[in-house]
Amino acid sequence: LVARGVIVGKDGSALTDRAVIETLGAKSLQAILPGGERVEATIAKGQATTTGTLLLDLAVGTTTGWAPAQIADPSKVKLGSSVIRIGGTGADTVNTGVVASLPHGGLIEASVPSSTPGSVLLNLFGEVIGVITGASAAVGSEYYSVPSASSGD
Repeated sequence: LVARGVIVGKDGSALTDRAVIETLGAKSLQAILPGGERVEATIAKGQATTTGTLLLDLAVGTTTGWAPAQIADPSKVKLGSSVIRIGGTGADTVNTGVVASLPHGGLIEASVPSSTPGSVLLNLFGEVIGVITGASAAVGSEYYSVPSASSGD
């Protein structure tokens, strides 16, 4: 099973979809870095279990050659805002859409084509505003769990 994610810390911490990892119940995790290198990953300790996102520690040390993604201020996400979704089934894809609703509990509903758990939702500044944690095929939208601004470093 594959889940997408995004590196958010210079130390190699990454956000992904909590449900995929917990449902899988994997004894060991691996991440594939942008250059194709596979590294071991562990679930970071001391994080809230009430969010849809999961913070992983990747065995990469300090990153070189690429910068971690920036986390957006969730209070600035507004209905109708344009968004960019990166990640899809099979090959990587990029789609655009809009924020359709802000239901509750740190969720964003965005109208974008269906994708893979852990795909990332960005604002137009390239900042992470969510990680996919569910979908509604009936209305053609996805739910994104909003990461905390303190995720990463």
